[in-house]
Amino acid sequence: MKNAQRGKVKGKSSETASALAGFLEEDVLSSTNRFADNAWRGAEAYHFFILAQRQLHKGSVDAALKTALHLRDYEDIIPAVEIYSLLALCACANRVFDVCSKAFVKLESLETLRPEQRQQYEDLALEIFTRHCPRSNKKSDLDDVLESGDGKLPVCVATGEPILEYRFWMCGVCKHCMKTKEASNYNFCPLCHSKV
Repeated sequence: MKNAQRGKVKGKSSETASALAGFLEEDVLSSTNRFADNAWRGAEAYHFFILAQRQLHKGSVDAALKTALHLRDYEDIIPAVEIYSLLALCACANRVFDVCSKAFVKLESLETLRPEQRQQYEDLALEIFTRHCPRSNKKSDLDDVLESGDGKLPVCVATGEPILEYRFWMCGVCKHCMKTKEASNYNFCPLCHSKV
C-alpha cells in the first residue's frame, strides 16, 4: 500500500506525502484492530465468568480462583457485585482468605448496593473472618511471575490460567490463546468456536 501511494504522488514532496499516507494507513489499520479487540472483550469477559463457575462446581477450586482473578479487568462489562461475589466464593473455597478479604472489602464499598445488601456482606465477612484469619499461607508459582511486572501474560481460554510457555496455540479468528497441551483436547476454539 505504501509503495502504491509513493507511485501516485509526484514532485518534491512525494517522500513526505507517501510517508504521511503510510502513517494514515497504519493508523486506520491499528484502529480497526483495536475495534476488533474490543468486540471480543465482552465475549471474553462472560467466557471467563462462566468458566470460573464451571470450574468451581466441578471442584477445581484452584483453577476457579485463577480464572476469577481475571474478571477484575472486566468491571466495565460484568457488574462488580457479580465479579467480587464469585471471587470471594472461589477464594473462600480455595482457603485463600487474603483474596477473599479483599473481595469482601470491594463488595462492601460498592455504592450500588442497598444498605440491607451491604449489611449481609458485612455479616458474612464477619462470620468467615472470625473463624479464619484473612492471611494466606499459600504462595503459588504464579505470584512470582505476576510480581515481576513483565507485562500482561496471555490467558488460556480453555483453563483461565496465564500462559507461561513460549509455545502456545492462537486462534486464527479471535486471536485468543490456549496452552498447547489443552489445544489437543479441543476441536473448536473455546471462545469463538471456530475450528482448531
